[in-house]
Order: sequence, then structure tokens, then C-alpha cells
Amino acid sequence: MSDPAKYKEKLFEEFPAVSEKEWESQIGKDLKGREFEKLIWKTYENIEVDPFYTEKSLESINYLMDSLPGEFPFVRGANSTNNSWRINQEISEADIGLANRLALNCLNGGADSLTFNCEIDDEKCSGTPIQNTEDMALLLDGIDIEKVPIHFKCGSGRIGILSLFINESKRRGGSIKKLSGSLDTDPLKDLTLNGSFTIGEQNSFKELRTLISYLSDYMPNYKGLKVHSSQFHDSGASITQELAFTLAAGVEYLDRLTEMDLRSDQISQQMSFSFSIGSNYFMEIAKLKAARLLWAQILEQYAPNDKSIDPMSIEVRTSTWNKTLYDPYVNLLRGTVETMAGVLAGASSITVRPFDSEYKSPDEFSLRMARNTQLVLKNESYLDRVTDPSAGSYYIENLTNSIAQESWKLFQKIESEGGLVESLKSGAVQDEINNTRKRRDMNIAIRKDTFLGVNQYPNPKENMSTEIQEKGSTIILKKSGNKLNTEDKLSIEYITEYLAGDGVYTGDVLIQNSVGSECSITTLKPYRGAQVFEEVRLTTEQHIRETGHKPKVFLLTIGNSSIRSARASFSSNFFGCAGFEIINNIGFDTPEDGINAAVENNADIVAICSSDDEYLNYAPQITKELKERNPNIKIIIAGNPKEHRNKLEQAGVDDFIHVHSNALETLKKYQEILGMRV
Repeated sequence: MSDPAKYKEKLFEEFPAVSEKEWESQIGKDLKGREFEKLIWKTYENIEVDPFYTEKSLESINYLMDSLPGEFPFVRGANSTNNSWRINQEISEADIGLANRLALNCLNGGADSLTFNCEIDDEKCSGTPIQNTEDMALLLDGIDIEKVPIHFKCGSGRIGILSLFINESKRRGGSIKKLSGSLDTDPLKDLTLNGSFTIGEQNSFKELRTLISYLSDYMPNYKGLKVHSSQFHDSGASITQELAFTLAAGVEYLDRLTEMDLRSDQISQQMSFSFSIGSNYFMEIAKLKAARLLWAQILEQYAPNDKSIDPMSIEVRTSTWNKTLYDPYVNLLRGTVETMAGVLAGASSITVRPFDSEYKSPDEFSLRMARNTQLVLKNESYLDRVTDPSAGSYYIENLTNSIAQESWKLFQKIESEGGLVESLKSGAVQDEINNTRKRRDMNIAIRKDTFLGVNQYPNPKENMSTEIQEKGSTIILKKSGNKLNTEDKLSIEYITEYLAGDGVYTGDVLIQNSVGSECSITTLKPYRGAQVFEEVRLTTEQHIRETGHKPKVFLLTIGNSSIRSARASFSSNFFGCAGFEIINNIGFDTPEDGINAAVENNADIVAICSSDDEYLNYAPQITKELKERNPNIKIIIAGNPKEHRNKLEQAGVDDFIHVHSNALETLKKYQEILGMRV
């Protein structure tokens, strides 16, 4: 057809619109009398997600009416022409020469942005120790620092690291105005994780003011302030909590720094946000869209001098909270989902966590896999070529609006209590997160929330305790012995000139904590959701190494063939999470056959797998005879036959496992019974 518009019109005629009532009617038929409300999903954010959305669902979302990509309030992204993002990789190698080779390999393999982890804390460095001009020159050898954004995670050594970076640019005869990247400066993150400001509250904000003032004057493409969400995300916060507290941190910086005579637009241009992103795909897309929307509205209240508002600069890091030690290749799938969410939400830079990070330092292979996750999405799926890919999704737009509304309520509550620091002092932030954390932990324990390969469907052949390696090392920083006063240390020009000399080190220019300016809070406690089950399994592996005995669970399958098979699978999965040996069977014709086989296999635990109605026929005899032959054996019923439970307990059955069982507590209990040091 020659006219594309007519062709399009004819195409849509073949798919007539379906009204909301028609959808409801069809769903009602499919439910066959069951309640429609049971399809509504209530999230950790207390948001009710409907089973379907229509165009009518967007009518009340006013900001969508005139919103375009690249325009205020940036809910549709920061770019108006494409959806491009930078592929960033983080290097933490302690050997500087090897760190350089890894960095070059990353760039040659498709990365176009680098982060060097050279974190300094209390005169110690973990990661890559950059201590003088020679170290910086070796680290960046062969890297075009005017084309590749260079980010540094440097803790309290940020001014020294920045000065060495500036000196390296000058040594090459370059212009520091062309340098791009960022420093990982976030004193509020330090406060939440350490309980106090690393270099004191006054010094922290004074140093931050110095950085922003210098960078905006001399290095406008290099950002000095990075607001993180990871400390909230990794401590178990919900999406709305993570977003509200991260925005509150941004406002705390705006308030403090404008009081120190910096302009709001000067601050916002030097500020980037680093969001952790999990595997709750659509919710995470909506989180980032809501973040841009709310931040634009916040900045509008600060009336920037030039009356224009920059979109929120968003960097994304795949989550740590949901990654697993066991079945680590599943982390590749998690990382892919998370990367897609970041891409579709319009992140400007994405760092994919290598799949093996939980038990070793990433090597070239795992860095390559992390990098290729993004390369496939960009070069084979072309996700960078469509501006605002999620536009028009009734579901995502409604999620965005719901998350924005709930986050804004919590943000306003934090502000009404005096802002983030005051809310941290009072414990309000910690209490909010801990309430969600408790709900998450319980759902993990009962396996309602799944970690594939850990609390569901474990690989019985894995032995990860032998795979765990020491990750990196910590070194004491060198010092020249030169005496520098604190005011000198806050001058970047002075430090840059000082560190250009011979025989001097970044350890010379560390700012010391100031006495009498401390703010003390209860710390947040980042963790991984799968950790508790991993610890159970590692305990079993240690027991096997020490004793040579691997606990055996014998599945005594009898009776109804389909039900016994299903319950055997359930039991195998249940006890496999603890690393026990599972002895499965195709089924026994008589209780005697099952009893004899269990004894012959030296079972520690026997799980009887049958139907609820048949347990009274089999379990009493099986329990009585097995305990006569081995008094220490434990008999468990797979299922929850409520009507017969009392009789079965009286017959000597020790326990019942079913879908509502607290698997974590049950497995720990049996480890203790079997003599393990839990």
C-alpha cells in the first residue's frame, strides 16, 4: 500500500479496541466465581497492582499530557533523540599493573567508562592503592582520559586522588576541562553505614563545598557529589523507601551547600545519583522514572539562577542484595533483567556486577560477561535507539505514578522531621527500613520470596565453601612525614601542587576527623537476602569436612503415585537447601519395603511422602518400626494433614513440612539435632 497512514489505519481496524468492561467480563468468566480482588497484588511498597490497566487508567496522571522526552519533568527520560547509555566497568584489583591491563581489556572489549575502586578509610586502602603520581600514571597508561569517563571510589582520599588525576592530565599536556567522570563523594552514605561522618560533619560539608566550587570552575564535566541509594536498597528497604530517602539525601545536600553560598544549579550540575536496581523488573523501571519526576519538581522549588532545570543524572548499578553465592550463574540472569530495567528507564550509565563477585575478585571472564550483558542489549537488541521505550505502557505509567505518590508522602514526612540527618538521628529511617526488612526476611524464610539455587531448587552437587576466595587486601598508606595544616588540605590547588612533587603520597593529605563535631546514629546494615540460607548450607559443608558424614534424608514414597511424587520433589527441594544428601525413590509397595530401604541407607531423616488421606494407614507403622531399629532417626511427614496431625504426632512423627513451613528455622533445627555447630 502506497500510503503508510492508510495502511496503519487498516491494520488497527483488524484489532478492535477492547473496553474495560469487556476485560472485566472476560476475567470474571476465567475466574469461574472466584473473587476478582484475589488477583490484586500488594507490594512491599503497599501499592496495590491491578491485574490489568487500560487507557482510562492514565486519565488522572496530569504530567503525562504535555510531557515529552528530554523535557521537564523528565519522567520520559533525559534524552530527546535516543536512549544511549555508557557501559561502565569497575576495577578493584590491588595490583596496579594488573588493574591497568584489566581496564584496557574492558575498553577494548566494549566498555566506554571506568570506575577505579581505591577506597581509603582511616589511612588504609582497599582495592587499587593509588598513592603517588607514578601509581596514577601506571593505572591510566594507555587510556585516553579525555575521551573515557574516569570515576573514582576513593573514600576519605578523594581530594588526593582528584589531585593526582589532575596532575596526570597536566603531565600529558591535556586540558582538565575535557575530563569527565566523578568522585564517589557521599558523606551521608558514610554516616548511614559508619554511624558518624568519616572526617567529621563540619569537615565533610566543607570539603564537599570545596570540591563542587573547584570542579564547576575548572572541570565542569567532572562531578564531585554522588548520591547513593545502595545503603537503603541493600539494607532491605522497599522501592518507595529507597527513593524517598535518596531524594531526602539530595535535598540535605542542597540545603547545606546553599547555606555555604553555593548556587542550587551549581550544586545540581555537580550531583549525580547512583541507584541500585533489583530484579523486580517493572517496579524498577517505574522507580527511576519516578525519581526523575520528583527530583525535577524538587529542583524547581530552588529557583535556579538560569531558570532552567537539568534532568537528574542517573547511574545504575545492578543490585547486591539479591545476588547469590550458590548457583552463581543465575546472577547473570538477574543482572540481565536489572540492566534491561535500567536501560528502559533511561539510565545514563550502567555498571553490571560480575556474577562471581560474592565469592571472589572478578577476573577477565566475569568482567567480560558483565560487559557483554550490556553489549547484547545495545548492539543486538538496539535498546539504545528508541527514546523512552516504555512510553504508552498503561502498567508502567501507573506504577510510576503510584511509586511517585507513595515516595513523596514519605519524603514529606522526613522533611517535616527536619530532613534526613535528623531522621537518622531519631531512628525514623532505620525503623522504616527494619519493618520492611522483617517482612522480607520472613518471606525468604518461608520461601515465599525465591532465590533460585539457594532457598528453592538447589543444585545438590555444588560445594561452594571450597570456591570462596579472599577478595582483595587492605594496605596501610605511605606517608612522607611532611606536616600540612587542615586548611591547606582543603585547597585543591595546594594539594595538586604538593602531590606533583617527589617522595610525597596521598596519605599525607588525608583530612583528620574533627573533635566535637560528631553526629552519631544507629547504622544501617546492608546484607544479601540469600545469606541466611547460604550460611545454613556452608555449615553443612563444614560439618562434612570435619566429620566425613553427610546427613542423609531418605524419601519414603508410598501410596498415591502422583501425590507421593510431588511431595518427594518438595522434600528434596526443602532439605536440599541445607546441603543434605537426598535419597529419592520411585515408590514402595509396602511399608516394610520402605522401612528396610531406609535402614539400609543409614538415613538420618526419613520423609514419608504420600497423600493426606493415606498417612494414617502408613505413618504409624513406619514410625514405630524405624524408631525401634534406630531410636535417633527423625520421621517427617511431607504435607500438612491437619485432620490427622494429632494422631500422627502421638504415633511418634517428629515434624511436618509444607509450603507454609519456616524452612530456615526447620533446617537449622535439624542441623542442631544432627550435631552441627549452627
